[in-house]
Amino acid sequence: MKDYLSEVNARFPIRRSSQQKALFCDYVREEIGEDRVAFETLDNRHKNVIIGNISEAEVVFTAHYDTPAASVIPNLMIPANKLLSILYHMLYPLILSIASLALALMFGNVFSMQQTAIIFIYLALYLGVYYTTTRLFSNKNNKNDNTSGVATVLSVASNTNNSKVAFVLFDNEEKGLEGSKAFNKKHKNLMKNKLVVNFDCVGNGDQIVLILKDAATRLSQFDALKSTLISNEKYTVHYLQNKSSVANSDHKSFLCGVGVMACNKGSRVRFYTGRIHTARDTVANSENIYFLADKISRFIDSM
Repeated sequence: MKDYLSEVNARFPIRRSSQQKALFCDYVREEIGEDRVAFETLDNRHKNVIIGNISEAEVVFTAHYDTPAASVIPNLMIPANKLLSILYHMLYPLILSIASLALALMFGNVFSMQQTAIIFIYLALYLGVYYTTTRLFSNKNNKNDNTSGVATVLSVASNTNNSKVAFVLFDNEEKGLEGSKAFNKKHKNLMKNKLVVNFDCVGNGDQIVLILKDAATRLSQFDALKSTLISNEKYTVHYLQNKSSVANSDHKSFLCGVGVMACNKGSRVRFYTGRIHTARDTVANSENIYFLADKISRFIDSM
């Protein structure tokens, strides 16, 4: 099996600008074959990559190919603990807000400013620092998020021609799942009864966590997937209900969505995935990709 994780990471480490995305899309067409790959641009800004025939497929495997902005703090994912996840993601904005307010008040006192001016300085400080430290610069290291998901999809897609499955690489997940939302909006009737299995950050960790929407678990294809995607001596597979879990990725855009991620197991936190959205996102294991691709390929062969 080709090592797509290493190749994509080396050749296309950043996929954020239109030119960077276009070069990657050309690569996918060359790898998979022009006759199997189509590009669908939605709302004049989301360029999704479709492999296979969505209409004929019973199961669609997906990942997002765009990469995030650089952040000073990791986008820590804690799928089995909603409260802790919410608190963590509130922490940086809260600290930044307090620091910005303190500085604004200090300037106001020193220069005898009116309340309106103090509020303006506070907002300028908060929004300026937040944007600069979480949105402005491209992250140069994205091996787990989401080169690992892309590598999984390409590994499977390059080794099967089964018309019962198709693949989609979504654009602009990092902007709020925009690519998958636009895709589902256009193909809503077509997608409402299809199992959608999305791979996001699957390269770092030996705990394979699947987040399940209720509608997905009622499909016969899911039963077959669950019987194939099982633990072995290295990897432990866990199935969590969407309502009691948290994982903000493209599976959320679909009625029958299943999110797949790899986590580490902590002593105090059941599952966690760190490093992503920072310069430290350099750790991802090709063996993870091989494990998932092998299991998914076996599932496809059984269809």
